[in-house]
Amino acid sequence: MSKTVGIIGLGLLGGSLALALKAYTDYEVVGYARRQEICDMALADKAVSKAWTNVDDVIRESDIVVFALPPETNAKFFAEKAHLFTSGQIVTDVSSAKDDFVASVYQHIPDGVIFVSTHPMAGSEKGGYEVVTKDLFQKMGWIVLDDPEASCYDAAVADELANMGQSIGSRIERVQMKDHDAFLAMVSHMPHLMASIMTVVVGGDELGEFRMRLSAGGFRDSTRTAGGLPSMWKEIIFGNRKNVLQSLELMEQEVNHVRQLLARDDDGAAIEEYLGRAKQIRERLPYLTGQVNDANLE
Repeated sequence: MSKTVGIIGLGLLGGSLALALKAYTDYEVVGYARRQEICDMALADKAVSKAWTNVDDVIRESDIVVFALPPETNAKFFAEKAHLFTSGQIVTDVSSAKDDFVASVYQHIPDGVIFVSTHPMAGSEKGGYEVVTKDLFQKMGWIVLDDPEASCYDAAVADELANMGQSIGSRIERVQMKDHDAFLAMVSHMPHLMASIMTVVVGGDELGEFRMRLSAGGFRDSTRTAGGLPSMWKEIIFGNRKNVLQSLELMEQEVNHVRQLLARDDDGAAIEEYLGRAKQIRERLPYLTGQVNDANLE
């Protein structure tokens, strides 16, 4: 008999996960959304077999419960609803920053309930159920966080959640819980802030609108994430602010280094070498070089 996955939050990640699990696995999927119209849309799309605006029903019906709301909201929800979980149930999440939610889980999780965190490295600057897709996770990273010292961690469940990610087309990465937020500050949260900073510098004064009309694909691609939902990104970035601040310090050091290169009287040789090094590093990204294929989704 297949297990039931209950997804708390049917936005871009939660809704897309529901569609993907229904399309590519034999899991039964149920869901929670704050608004009835979102529940109705998910039911109409057959993303879920049942949907409620009461999260209690999702917890009671599910073998695996996925918290797919922003991190701070997930943490508050779990603290309020932890008493509903029973021994043998599995709790996971898809949060981009872990500290708040994990602290709440470790404080409130009942005995016998299993917790293994995940982080699908997929998304868009757009949000909401209206933009969900069953193929959001195809060839994207699916991080499973290992924390064997935690009493609620279970290695077999971690493997099961890795298999879940693989079954919907993701490539699997295993990361220690203690390292996750620092890594994500570097590859996601600090870059989001940098996109916002570039947008404000270019477009934030009286000449900004005209400057942005002159921009092309480079500016558009570099600032795409600045179009994300501010309330959600506030929870992610501020919740991980210690690591984000450290990442910004590294960025400041690199900007100062580039300033020194530009100040050299060498006909631009140093800056060309720097740009070449950056190009080589970026070309190692597997989803840019085509290295992600079926053999890499393990």
